[in-house]
Amino acid sequence: MRKMNIIILMAFMIMMLNPMMSKACTEIDMGEFRLTAYCPCETCSSHWGRQTATGVTARSGHTIAVDPKVIAYGTIIAIGNREYIAEDCGARVKGDHIDIFVDTHEEVEQFGVKYKNVWITGRR
Repeated sequence: MRKMNIIILMAFMIMMLNPMMSKACTEIDMGEFRLTAYCPCETCSSHWGRQTATGVTARSGHTIAVDPKVIAYGTIIAIGNREYIAEDCGARVKGDHIDIFVDTHEEVEQFGVKYKNVWITGRR
């Protein structure tokens, strides 16, 4: 965990020192993460619905829940060929785990559990 925090800190220092660097130069490989999905239903989100920890409204294909000790809020994360914004957290989202927001519980069940490489591509 400490090694990952150092890598994240170094990545943000590089981006802050030279924000005009090309995207390819600032991408940071975070390694393989466990991916799950969540929706605004009571089962997934308790009473929170679409309200995120950062105060924005969760959007499908955009919002992800992260462990803020591993990935800071506002970080742009690439998973496969899609980019998401770290805007939420969750009681079960710890360490190398990301929860991707979707609109329905059916989508949550279809998503299941996946393991994929995750990249930091910037900050919002």
